[in-house]
Amino acid sequence: MYIEYAKLWKLLIDKGMSKTDLLELTGISSRVLAKLSKNQTVTTDTIARICTALDCDVSDVMECVTEERLSVYGHYKKYGKTVEKTELYTTVQFTAGEQAYTVYVSNATAKRGTTIRCEKDQTVYWEQMQPNGPFPIRARSVLIKPKREKGRTTIILIKGKPSAISGLDEGIFVSSRGTRRRDGDVYVMSEAAFKVFVPKN
Repeated sequence: MYIEYAKLWKLLIDKGMSKTDLLELTGISSRVLAKLSKNQTVTTDTIARICTALDCDVSDVMECVTEERLSVYGHYKKYGKTVEKTELYTTVQFTAGEQAYTVYVSNATAKRGTTIRCEKDQTVYWEQMQPNGPFPIRARSVLIKPKREKGRTTIILIKGKPSAISGLDEGIFVSSRGTRRRDGDVYVMSEAAFKVFVPKN
């Protein structure tokens, strides 16, 4: 049996809250938050603080699951193995149930002003506002042109909180809540969305 906090991340999304909001409301440390993110055990005092701050029950933020019931994110954290590291992204692979996954994780963290563009040339672009005197400019660079592998679910995971991810559910790139239409379609999502991701294919 494993402890999993997927319900906590979904609850935060439903309430329109961030991890920073959770830190401020509960007074827990960033170290404890990191443990929660890795589905590691924390004290009952921590769980009580979270439940008080969010006005919810323990069952609303955590659950004990068997290995078969671990979420995709739970499998990623527990079994993911780095198979490649480039200047722009890290490639992690794992299996959940009978499904094989490849996750391309951005090395840079998206911040306010970052837009992720998924385009018809099957490339994901990173756009960031850059200071340029009184008139900031938008700098654009290639993040990744992912390999489309049959029999594997491919995810591009954007660290941080981008302002927007455009071009999803229009071609080969699929949102975290979207449905793959064919083998080889690629999911693109933020970390928060990945924590509650349930594939619909």
